Amino acid sequence: MIKSTKRFPINTEVTNGNGFRVRTTGVELSHFKLNPLLLWMHQRPKGLSKDEILPLGYWEDIELKDGKVTGVPVFDDEDEFAMRIYKKVENGSIKAASAGLKPLQFTETGGEKWLERSILKEASICDMGSNHESVGVVLYNDQDEIITLAEFKNTEFQTSESKSKNDMKKIELSEPTIGLLKLAEGDDATKAHAAVQELITLTETQKGELITLKEQKEAAEIKLAETEVASKTATIVALVDKAVEDRKITADQKETMVKLAQGDFDSTKSYLDGLKANPTVASQIKTGGNEHMADALMKLSYDELDKSGKLEKLKEDNIEGFKLKFKEKWNKEY
Repeated sequence: MIKSTKRFPINTEVTNGNGFRVRTTGVELSHFKLNPLLLWMHQRPKGLSKDEILPLGYWEDIELKDGKVTGVPVFDDEDEFAMRIYKKVENGSIKAASAGLKPLQFTETGGEKWLERSILKEASICDMGSNHESVGVVLYNDQDEIITLAEFKNTEFQTSESKSKNDMKKIELSEPTIGLLKLAEGDDATKAHAAVQELITLTETQKGELITLKEQKEAAEIKLAETEVASKTATIVALVDKAVEDRKITADQKETMVKLAQGDFDSTKSYLDGLKANPTVASQIKTGGNEHMADALMKLSYDELDKSGKLEKLKEDNIEGFKLKFKEKWNKEY
């Protein structure tokens, strides 16, 4: 992946080509930050053709600041098309981005149309923005399908007149509900609506946090499982290496024993523990708590041992050492 040196405005509050403005503070970003998809011109691959344009990468450093949502695109450097777009971004040929929004609430005040609340689904690099700040906007429906311009024109905006009509429809709230919404006696429908909206926003935020916590838990569980596997593997290898060192098994049997231990560790350990060790000459020399005597005998030649009457002692205490001296003397195995 390769990070661009350019920061793009994903959303501003300037009137767009569809004739409405997007309230930046009303854009829900928590879901987008979990999967900050970077597309080209809002093209989502369906898996129907090998020539489909795949996602270019993802967004980093996403900020909501000074009335703008901005971010830095990160491109997939193993995707040829993505790298072509990256080069045009870096050389300044492409400067525009476009937000893919799911609308939640429209209003109209003083002749201006606003998308008050929305969810950012994805953000695309595009050739032309729909306003002078090089920002474009497309809208998604509940089926995550892009709404056409004709469908958008049929969108009902909540006007000042419609607000007045809605205010005439009195909704009686019970005392527990008033307490839940933290309303005071005499608060009007506007304050009730704001309180409900605050609860909705809180719910959406907490939902995003729960998704994050779930993903973190799953990652921790995977890491724990990997650690346990690595620890078990290390224990198995140590067990089998010790068996090879003790000459209970040969080196070419090691791989087979490791596989057996991975399937049934306890049975394999019991089997290896039950095998008789075949210590080396060096290890036999150092057994029996008489290391100095063994070292002294092994320093003597076969003839010296024979003349001093210690040849039989060596043979009795250390047959492997005796065999070694015999071969040195007679150039053949004992």
